[in-house]
Amino acid sequence: MFKAERLDAILEEVALEGRVTTTALAKRFGVSEDSIRKDLQGLGAQGKLQRVYGGAVSIDTEQPSRTVTSRLDCHRTQKLEIAQKAYDLIEDGQTIFLDISSTNLFLADLLAQGDKRVIVISNMLDVVKKVAAGRNIEAQCPGGKVNLELSGFVGASTARMLGKLRFDISFLGTLEMNIEEDCASTFDMEDGTIKQTVLENSRRSYLVADSHKFNKRGEYRYARLSDFTGIITDGEDAAHRQAAAALDIEVI
Repeated sequence: MFKAERLDAILEEVALEGRVTTTALAKRFGVSEDSIRKDLQGLGAQGKLQRVYGGAVSIDTEQPSRTVTSRLDCHRTQKLEIAQKAYDLIEDGQTIFLDISSTNLFLADLLAQGDKRVIVISNMLDVVKKVAAGRNIEAQCPGGKVNLELSGFVGASTARMLGKLRFDISFLGTLEMNIEEDCASTFDMEDGTIKQTVLENSRRSYLVADSHKFNKRGEYRYARLSDFTGIITDGEDAAHRQAAAALDIEVI
């Protein structure tokens, strides 16, 4: 196949699937990943696709806002469903971690309104404010560098503080759930570092994400999906739910 034909095929796949990965394209066309990266860089420079970590996405692909609170009304019904499922997993006396996630804001509301006696630790300021209003909740928040877009603390100092703690159960958000590559991704390294630290220090850990996240593309891979105890999502994408279950983790 000539290079021009390969480029046309890449654009066709991007248009069809919404995203492509460097690894998959290299295997498909029998060329090196470096060659594919150069192809994607060239196509990106021409404005025909958008380069992201590990591949590329269509320029028509909706990119979620980095400002977490602005995403509250996006897929609200699904997030409420997921939050209720997460709440049902929580038991009295547990120490819980809720990271920076619009879905966790709904879970925080349920905790504040409920009667479960728990300790809630979060690096998201809006989550801490909500759970602190609950009569049975002890709310805690680590310090560190404030990120106003994320409305919370991120970075190395926050990770060090959280690294000294242990959690009975954690609920972590994600920008992407990629079944084929077995990975969860987020916007950047600072947010991802917090998620990694909490994941390592949790007895049970759940990824909370609506089914639309199966078709998004993150910039920083912070974990394998199979590193989690399970995934809590909605029921709108049966095919991806079934594929996720094949990773030998719980899908709720």
